[in-house]
Amino acid sequence: MFTKLLAKASELAHRGRKPAAAPVTPDISRVIKPAAQPVASQSHLAPDTDVADFEATVAQAPEFSVEDAPEIETAADTAILAEKAEEAVDAMNDSFDAWMRDDMAKLRAAWAEASADASNAEAFRELYTCAHNIRGAAASYGYPAVSRLCGSLCTLLGNTRPGEDSALINMHVEACRAAVAAGPQGEGSQSVADQLCDALETRVAVKVAATG
Repeated sequence: MFTKLLAKASELAHRGRKPAAAPVTPDISRVIKPAAQPVASQSHLAPDTDVADFEATVAQAPEFSVEDAPEIETAADTAILAEKAEEAVDAMNDSFDAWMRDDMAKLRAAWAEASADASNAEAFRELYTCAHNIRGAAASYGYPAVSRLCGSLCTLLGNTRPGEDSALINMHVEACRAAVAAGPQGEGSQSVADQLCDALETRVAVKVAATG
């Protein structure tokens, strides 16, 4: 079952990545100049106010004109801002993908070193550290399945001595590789990834139960 699921995940990866980035619509607030306060009538003036001076001051006050009102952004301006926001989101997604691939390369390198020398406890600790780091960051990068897989791998490594369960560890690493290669795609890809996670988590649970 696991082999079929892993093959399906790899097949989805080869079909090309289809990241789904939701368009971001900026909140454009309309800016309206506050209404001018009404001029006090002579009946509201203090008794000692000189009416002539008051009227002269009012006469010198600048008149409000529609031309003085701030320019309200048009629909075209809003479209430009929305396009720029979408470009920024796409650029951020590209960065997430690059970071995820870099983390995945470190995980595979750590596993290659650990599997080459089963007695190298330090190599297995490095493998655990890589899996732990990916588990914490992958969901934020848009790879929830990879986060689950690395969480399962951490559980496995925490209950395994160096040199044990190599096949099951390798299954986790290869499943992570396939999930990263497929990228954050649609429901079909996520469904296969979920089935991979379920299968591996079940195997790890059996292993932990047997160890305990």
